[in-house]
Amino acid sequence: MGFFSLKQVCGVCDQEVGLNRFRIADKKWVCPSCFKAANLKKIGQNEKAITHMTVEDIKNAILTQKENKLELESFNPTKRIGNFVEFDDNNKKWLILSSILGKRNKSTVYDYSDIVDFELLEDGESISSGGLGRALVGGALFGGAGAIVGGVTGKKKTKGICSSLKLKITLNNIYNPVVYVNFIETDMKKSGVLYKNAYKLAHECLSVLELICNQQQTSVESTSHQGQSISAADEILKYKQLLDIGVLTQEEFEEKKKELLKI
Repeated sequence: MGFFSLKQVCGVCDQEVGLNRFRIADKKWVCPSCFKAANLKKIGQNEKAITHMTVEDIKNAILTQKENKLELESFNPTKRIGNFVEFDDNNKKWLILSSILGKRNKSTVYDYSDIVDFELLEDGESISSGGLGRALVGGALFGGAGAIVGGVTGKKKTKGICSSLKLKITLNNIYNPVVYVNFIETDMKKSGVLYKNAYKLAHECLSVLELICNQQQTSVESTSHQGQSISAADEILKYKQLLDIGVLTQEEFEEKKKELLKI
């Protein structure tokens, strides 16, 4: 049936839908209620992202929203940066606060491991960036609090007005790959207190994200090294058993052990 046919059902809830509906992949429709429950407006603000989603994707998105609601209830921030971002370091979670009231009731909770990379943009121009597997460019970290030492070394516009200062964070999520933390969304004099305060908070957030990525990288490398050590120990045990039953000589066993331990 065509778009204007009223006799259509939602592919998610199986309820009949009218003209107010959304086309998705596998030639099915989604009703406004399921669309809202899946929070699809946050995915792209356009129907292109939605048209590539299947019924299963929508159901998973709805489930994710329900899980996010539970995570919000248990979210206990250990660090807050202005009215912009909160971190729950005990549970390795973080979220972006409402840019208007600094509330978290409609925020999405992310894991530390969701962060791929990040970039600070001033009036659309990159002035600092970092992320997994690469060092922070455009700033220097100092101490455990992650304070910025000195000025940003990247390119900066020389004009005295800043219209936009935002942090772009790339996530490991195919449907929501990028989120923004907006520190400045209106014209501000760079010589003013408001700009300097927003600039300071932006770099504090930048530093915290860099520390998180460094911790994640260290954790992955440690796990990999641990796995290699366990594997080597298992191999040595096998050769020891061959030694005990006389298949290997003591010299052959010692040679194999040195090889596995890379001595």
